[in-house]
Amino acid sequence: MNQLRTIPRILALALTVILLLSSFQMTVQAQTDLDPIVVVFDASHSPQFAADNPLGLKLVLDLVNESTRYIVRINEAPLTDEVLNDTDILIIAAPDVVSPFTTSEFNGISEMLANGSSLFLLGDPAIGQQSTYWSESQMQDLGENIAINRLLDGINMTGVRFSNNETLTHDWSDTMFDYDHALNESVPWLLKLDPTTWSYNHPIFRNINELYTITATLKPIGLVSGIGHGYESSFAQYQISVNGWANYSQPNITIDEYALRPLSYSAINGTFPAWISALEYGSSRIVISGSTIMFTGKTLDLQDSELQYFYVGDNARLFMNIIGWLSEDFVETPSAIIPMLIISSVIMIIGVAFYLLKKIR
Repeated sequence: MNQLRTIPRILALALTVILLLSSFQMTVQAQTDLDPIVVVFDASHSPQFAADNPLGLKLVLDLVNESTRYIVRINEAPLTDEVLNDTDILIIAAPDVVSPFTTSEFNGISEMLANGSSLFLLGDPAIGQQSTYWSESQMQDLGENIAINRLLDGINMTGVRFSNNETLTHDWSDTMFDYDHALNESVPWLLKLDPTTWSYNHPIFRNINELYTITATLKPIGLVSGIGHGYESSFAQYQISVNGWANYSQPNITIDEYALRPLSYSAINGTFPAWISALEYGSSRIVISGSTIMFTGKTLDLQDSELQYFYVGDNARLFMNIIGWLSEDFVETPSAIIPMLIISSVIMIIGVAFYLLKKIR
């Protein structure tokens, strides 16, 4: 009988200890054991900007890798389903048209997306001889976005493409121009964008105040998934040849051509051409950007400039926000609340049962 009398005291003491412990802040051990998110950078299709070069994408990829949440892997093998099996985010940035994706790679990327992993595609605008980059022969190939369009065809993804000017000799990416919002009026393709040009309520643009970019644009006009656009004064400009652009003040297509195929172009004045798209594709997420160069360590396209894209404005933060959105649903952080509630409920049930048993006796 004495033993029965001590049980309520033990239960009361245990409940008091649990309540006291729940009032203290502490680190839940399970939160430090989460599997990192694997970010794979595709280096197998001759990307314009190398992942191991400070003037390329090294700075921004190092920034991702420094976070305990991510592990960045540089992949130089074909993107088959075996390679992509444990990939959470695949980055394909400015691939070269001379290194086309294969059918097995299309299948591998499609399988990855079907499994809920994410895809980050980056293109670039074309540049002309007026650019300070023109003296660098490898930069003259900037803007081969036809390679990404063919990738999107290969994985049967519809709804968004880069806008290109296809001639008999070349597929030219277009470039966003704006005389009113350029850093220098002689370089109307180097733009400073502000929050009026993007969907500020989208998580990708959280805490983003200004961006510096040269960028290609996306089609169709009125792209539903387009979350970043130009200003009212912005327009897309096509390159007409290796030597130069069409008239700066008008797009390189006629009104008649646009009327016949309005969804094929982004280069028309006053249409707010989109340069970045974010969409959900089945159980996966995809971001398509018209600018790789804005995330590199390369200097701005201004004469004698020492400013690097990575360090200006909120360019680096935008990249991190994109990676964060692409991985948003990958990790479910463990909580100590549910286990504590279960323990407390069990103790309460035992206490009620003991009380009823005592009353019956």
